[in-house]
Parts: sequence; C-alpha cells; structure tokens
Amino acid sequence: MHTDVTSLLFEAANLLVVGMVVVFLFLSLLIGAVTGIAWLCAKFPQEDVTLQATLETKSGTSLVHQGEIPQPVITAIAAAIRRYRSQR
Repeated sequence: MHTDVTSLLFEAANLLVVGMVVVFLFLSLLIGAVTGIAWLCAKFPQEDVTLQATLETKSGTSLVHQGEIPQPVITAIAAAIRRYRSQR
C-alpha cells in the first residue's frame, strides 16, 4: 500500500506542475499578445470615430445632426422607460 500512495502523490505532483506550467505559459502568451496589440495601436493610431445616427431622412441627412427625432420614437422610448421603472 505504501508504494501505491507514493505513486499517487508523485502523479498528483506531476499533474500540479504540468497544470501550473500550462497556465503560466498561456497567461504569458496572453500578456504578450495584449502588449503587442497596445504597441500596434500606439504606433498606428486611427482617427477618432464618431457615432453616427442610423436614422436618416429621405434626403440622407442624419436626424441627430438636424436635432429632430420623430415624435413616435420619443413616445416609444418614454413608454419603455416608464414601464421599466414601474417593474422595480
């Protein structure tokens, strides 16, 4: 029985070491990838991307830029907010 326990403990220690090495290598690779991406983003910066409205009028101009949102949309949003607040 003594050899069985010893071999089981050796196997458990071996599994522990292999698992820790795999986790360490994976995290090191992840840190390297994030650092590389951060370096690339700093080296090649993009222009600021502004959020554009998806609602457009027939003329193709954005409703947000014109400052007008259709009344049914405002009513629907207000009703949704009221219903959400009443559920709490």
